[in-house]
Parts: sequence; structure tokens; C-alpha cells
Amino acid sequence: MASTIGSRRLTVLREFRPHGLAVEEADGEGAPGTRPPQDYDYFLFDPALAASPAPDPGDESSPSGADGDHELFIRGNQIIWSNGSRVHKRYVSPYTVIMACWCRMNAICDALLCVLQVDTLSIYNVTGEVVSIPLPYAVSSIWPLPFGLLLQKSSDGGRMVQSSSSVLNARDLTRPNKEYGLNYNVSCQVSTLETDSKSDGAKISSHLILKYPLEEPQATYFEGKDGLTMMKDFDEKTIWTSDMIPLMVSYHKGKFQHSVWQIDGASYQEAMNENTMLPVSCDISSHKCAFRKIWQGKCSQSAASKVFLATDIDGMPIICFLLHEQKILLAVRIQVDETTEEAFGDIKPHMSWNIPAFAAAPVVVTRPRVRVGGLPFTDILVLSSDNDLLLYSGKQCLCRYILPTVLGKGIFPNYELNFEISDAYSDMKITSIADAVEGRINVSCSNGLMLRCSLRKNPSSSLVSDCITAMAEGLQDCFYSHFISLFWGDSDAAYLYLSSHVDSEWEYFCYEITRVCTKYGQKLPTKSPTSSSSAWDVLINSKYHAQYCKRAPMSSNSFLPVSYGTCNTVFNPFLQDEHSSEVSFYVQFMRETLETLHALYENLKLNILRKEDLGCLASLLCRIASSLGEHSYVDYYCRDFPLNLIEFHSLASSTDLRTPPCLFRWFENCLRHGCDLAKVEDIPALMRKQKVCAVNWGRKVVSFYSLLLGAEKSGRNLSSGLYCEVASGSARNTEELTVLAMVAEKFGRQQLDLLPVGVSLVLRHALDKCRESPPDDWPAPAYVLVGREDLATLKMGPVRKENAFWNNDNLTSMSVPYMLHLQPVTIPTTASDIPTSEVLNSEDSDSVYKSVEDGMEHIFTSSTQLRFGHDLRLNEFRSFY
Repeated sequence: MASTIGSRRLTVLREFRPHGLAVEEADGEGAPGTRPPQDYDYFLFDPALAASPAPDPGDESSPSGADGDHELFIRGNQIIWSNGSRVHKRYVSPYTVIMACWCRMNAICDALLCVLQVDTLSIYNVTGEVVSIPLPYAVSSIWPLPFGLLLQKSSDGGRMVQSSSSVLNARDLTRPNKEYGLNYNVSCQVSTLETDSKSDGAKISSHLILKYPLEEPQATYFEGKDGLTMMKDFDEKTIWTSDMIPLMVSYHKGKFQHSVWQIDGASYQEAMNENTMLPVSCDISSHKCAFRKIWQGKCSQSAASKVFLATDIDGMPIICFLLHEQKILLAVRIQVDETTEEAFGDIKPHMSWNIPAFAAAPVVVTRPRVRVGGLPFTDILVLSSDNDLLLYSGKQCLCRYILPTVLGKGIFPNYELNFEISDAYSDMKITSIADAVEGRINVSCSNGLMLRCSLRKNPSSSLVSDCITAMAEGLQDCFYSHFISLFWGDSDAAYLYLSSHVDSEWEYFCYEITRVCTKYGQKLPTKSPTSSSSAWDVLINSKYHAQYCKRAPMSSNSFLPVSYGTCNTVFNPFLQDEHSSEVSFYVQFMRETLETLHALYENLKLNILRKEDLGCLASLLCRIASSLGEHSYVDYYCRDFPLNLIEFHSLASSTDLRTPPCLFRWFENCLRHGCDLAKVEDIPALMRKQKVCAVNWGRKVVSFYSLLLGAEKSGRNLSSGLYCEVASGSARNTEELTVLAMVAEKFGRQQLDLLPVGVSLVLRHALDKCRESPPDDWPAPAYVLVGREDLATLKMGPVRKENAFWNNDNLTSMSVPYMLHLQPVTIPTTASDIPTSEVLNSEDSDSVYKSVEDGMEHIFTSSTQLRFGHDLRLNEFRSFY
């Protein structure tokens, strides 16, 4: 397989060396010969892993690898957190660090750095505060989960460890770190383990779970034939966990068996102080943490050297086991049933397959902007035993990656390299891969050089990404698999070279689609200009019109790709024998491609910022439609872009009357006749599919119109053929129901500004109708959406005390950026309408004058605050009396 696929060059970013070594050398601690060369550990991670609070999976503006890889460098008792060449934080532990990992816990919105030491588990937040938990038993490793931290006890875990910090005399300590300006809060507020009933299970259990920093580690259980049984098999060694879905992989060295477990953990509803990581109250849940075995296999005599989560080509998650002895990568497909009431659904194994591999790593390459069920679409990079670096999407091999033939100052302009090495690397081989983050990876070469490389060329085209996502969700598996092999298999793609321009990827995408169109097509004869009888046809075919189009500002910026010579080419409908299997395959492929990309076209029409992308897509769709003889589609696109698609105006007339779906026509029919009388055929079929992200924008808008104009709702499904989420709250009319739907779909005023004016006007009118007297049981974002920030503030008051996750960031997504600084002000009719307690406790008043009741409270009404703001002269005037 490797010999028939295309090749792509790696983009070398720099020679890799852990930045922690450079920091030590700058401190005078890393001189050669002073320390063993490998007496350290490090790992690279995406900045979103440590973001506080956790980024929304659906938020495209959330932190990503575009900001650069972050690094945790560990040596001895010191941890250095760096971003590129900048040190972000330093953590100094009292004892030697055994293991460290990032973790998130349900009751805390911040990312936590968990550090395992001999007898202590230290938990740091991103600001430097720390909670230290004494460990009376030997713990060999720690593993992150979506809702806590898993602790694996060592084989002699029943042996008590003499803790250097007494559990009985635990107390709060504050140690200021003067060198780095961090205040470390060392808090040990746990009860005596010998007297706690939970500790009896912790003594026996081989696996412990920590769901909150001030809680004691709890025993874990597994589902057996007789119900829940305590997990106390010390030979069941944890080798991998996921911090995104509750899965653990273990290896039993006695049974030579790998097992995949689903973990059922309880959520906490503790009130949190928003300024610290300490709780206001600790109502610890009594739910047990249960393990359920969902897969097991005796596939190796030793534990897998690497386990990671990836995505199959159809979007289904897969757990990959790298078995070094057999030199294979075993993949187990899993199904996540999200219809259950459990937090993460029911997870079941589906099937398994394997591919040859000497080394492997998860990378994000083919679909970088796509998330499937909250998980990023992850490909697999495999190093074969022949030193070939291969990219897989599922089990389909897409291409081979090779090193550049020449390395030198031209490729490394910003880094100091060892230029004593020869510039020619034509005979250099790749020996290992490691430290994969998004689309970047470390490549070790046969000459000892380690390079940080990128698998994608940046900037990449968002339009190409959207098209591929739509094709993956709309085409049959055989058609999408065929196209993706064509797209990634061309070794001569122009956009892969450094000299290519920003639109090269889109031009290459058009070239691959057009090449399929021309495979069986011929030049289509056009109508003769002399046969035109109307004055309009004479004008269109005149030289004046051609010269005017060249001078016109709109037409001078042509959307048609030019690099591959596809301009001014009109394709004939497939004239060959359509009964042959090959022709029939390509005809059906192009028809499904036309329908799928047309759905994306309708989706982009609802975003005013994608006008240029819309024109590019229209030119491509014209070529596909003309090759299929779908002249109604061609006419549809030419009417939208008459100046950019000039060569398609002279197509011969067609008897094909198939009308393409049109959302604007559906909106018009809905407003004229109601949702029930609008044609469902005007909504693209791809928008009516469940869990489709490529046209999710259009689905939301159409569903809002459906609810507003009387569509019936059954669960999530609407009578218009779409589905829509609706937030909790009462709705007395369709306008209020639409507001709740917009809140559930996270569609705020910022998103309304992206819609065409005519489309957004109807939704804005619905919001205005709900503004005067909205129901009192709405969530706070709903009040912000209708312009009632005053009610949102009142709603946030009691809720914030009950739920730590409520903060102002939850409401900004519903507002527009240019209105975030505005605060609602309620002006009473008279000063007597204001209670004295309200004046004294007003958050808008300074503490200087709200603490004393002296008879002059009436001057500090809301109208005074609106007029004078925080003018301190009012306080001075008040002090005189």
C-alpha cells in the first residue's frame, strides 16, 4: 500500500530540545557533566488543556494549538511550565516529583496540575495555589479522568507509608515564594483515616479516585455478577485513561489481558468561592465510583507500549493499542449512546481492526475544525518497520510523509541550529515519533537529530475544511473514501510547496473535483451568438459586455481557480455509457457531491462574512452541475453571481426542471403561509440529518423560524423535519419558545449580527416582543438575549451562591461586543420608592457612604448615580453635614 500512495513533505519548524534545559542552563544549573543527561522528564500539551475555565468544545475562538505548544519540564522537585521560549510558571515541590498530569474536577472550573510525590499528592491551580493531600499508602501512578483523578496503588499498597506530614496534625500553611511571586496554599483538611469508614475500603482497594481536592481518595468498585465489588486486584495495572470520556485501559500481567473499562462517577453540587479553590461548604457525595468492563482481549504477552484515542473515518471513536512485540496497531471501535440519562452515555465496543505499525501517535490533520460528540476528529500517524511515515484516517492510508531534501537557514530562520551537520539529508531516515500535539510532532532521525515538524501547511482554507466536512457527513462511505484518497494521494499538489499562495488549497480542491468531472466529459457546444433573437442575448454576447466585465470592480476579482487551467471550460453531461460500473460510480458520486455542497452553499448564504467563500463555492458547483446536465442548478448559481460566472450564461437550454433547494424561498413561504405549508424540499436534505455539524448554522436558523411560525415539536424533533434543543423555562407563545431555543443552541446577539438583515429582522422582532414581561423562570442568558440585563443580574444573584459555574462569562456569548460595557439602570419615580436597605447595600455605591445611615441617603438614588457616576465630591459634601 505504501508504494502506491502519494507523498507529502513535512514542514520542519525547528530543531527540538526541551526548553526546560535552556532554563536550567540560564540558571547555571545545567552545565555539562553536572547532571545525568536523561535525569528529567517532559511532555508537550495543547494550551487548551490548561485553560481556565475549560473552553467550550463548540467555541471556535477557544485556545488552540495555534498559540504554540506548552511544555512541562520535570527534574527532581522542580516543574517548569513554559510556552515556547517563555517560562509561564515554576512549581517547586518539597519532595521529588514522581509523576504529574493535568486534571479537571467537576466542582472546580480551573485546570489543576496534579503532582505525585512519595507520600503526598499536591494539586496546583493555574495561579499557583496548592492543596497537599497526605498519602498513607504507596501510590505508583495518577491518571486524569473527566471528573477527577484516578490513583493506582503499588503492588505493596497495603503497606503504610510514614508520611513526612502528619495527618493528625494537619494544618493550613502559607509559604510565599519570593523568587517567583507565588503564594502556595498548602491545605490538609482531612479527617483521620483510621476513624473514617471510607478509609477502610481505601486500605483494600487497588484503585482510588479523587473527585475533589479536600476530599479523601475513595475506593473504587467494579460491576460483577453479584453487583458492585471492590476493586482490589493489584495486578490490574492502569496504562491509559481519557480526560474527555470516562474510559480506562488496564493490563493484567497474570492473565496477559488488556481490558477497557467505563467509569461511572458522581457529580458534585458544592457551592464554591469564586476567588479561591476552597469550597464554601463540602457536601461530599456518597455515590460509589463503579468500573464496568466493556472489552477485553489477550492480544499480547506484555502491556501495550502506547494507548490513545482516535477517530475512525466515519467519525466513530476508536481506542488504539500499539503492540510493540507484534508491530501492529490494534483499534477497537466504540459506540457512545447519548440517549441515556447518564452524563457520558452508555459506551459499547463495536468492532476491531489492526494495521502494521512500529510506532504511532494521534494527530489532527485531515479535519482540524471538526469535533464529533465533543471529541476532536483525530487521525493516526504511523511509522512502519520500513521507516515510512504514513497518515491514516481510520484504517485507510492517505499518504506518506517525507523529510525535506534540504535543511538549512532558509527553513530555520528563528532558531540556532547545529550547522556543522550537512545540509543534505536525502539519505536520512525517521527512526521514531513522539510528543504529538494537534498537527505537530517530534521526529527523531537516524543521525540523532530531533525535529519539530508540522503535518499541515498553514494557513489552511476554512472553505476546504467545510467542504470536506460536508462531504464526510453527506456522501456514502464508499464515495467519501474514494474522494479523500484522491485529495490526499496527489504528490504533485501545488499548494504543498512553500511558494504556493493562500488560495492554493482551495484551487487544488477544485482541481480534484473538476478532474472527476472531466474524466468522461467533453466540451459542451454552446448556443451560437447569431441565433440569439432577443436584445438581451445580443448584449450579453457583445464585446462591450466582455470589456465591461473586465473593468467592473466586482468581476475583476474572479472567484474561479486559475492555477489548473479550468477557466472557461464547460463540461458536457456524461455522454458515455452510463450503464458501465465505472461511469455509474462517478455519476452517482458527482450527484451526491452536488447535493452535499449545495447544502453547504445554502448554509454559507446565511453568514454575511462568508460572501467571498460563497462565490468560490458557486463557481465549483456550476462546473459540477454543468457536467451532470443540471442546468437548473447552473441557472440558480448564475443568478446569485452573474458577473463571476459569465461563461455559464451561454449554456444550451435544458428540459431538466429539478429545482435546487433554497432556504430563502422556504423563509418566504413560511412568512406568507406558515410553516406547515412551506415545502420541506426547499430545506437541503443534509440539514435534516441528525448530528451534522457542517451545516449546523443553517439548521439552527431554520429551526428558529419553524418554532416561531408554528411548527409542532415532539421531543427534539420538529414537524419541519429538523431537530432543535430548547432550554428549560416556561413559554406562553411561539416567541418565548424561540428565545429558549436560541439559548439552548447558544445563538446570541453576536450570531444575529452575522445573519442577513432580512433574515435576522424576524428573530429580532420576536426578541423585542418578549422584552417587556418575560417569564420569571427563564435562565439568565435568556434575559440577556431579550435585552433585560437587569433581570439577568437578579437571576444570577441567588444562582451564583448555589452554583460555582455561574459567572459573567456565561452571559457574554448572548451579548454583542459593543454592548458589554453597558449596565442596566432602573430609575424610580421618586426617592421614596427606594428602601433604605437597598441604598445602603447597593453595589453601585462606594463603601465610604453606604456603611453609615445619616439621613442623606436620598441623594444617592439611581438617577444621581447615572448623572454623577462615582464622583467623590458627593462624599465630601456628605461629610460636611
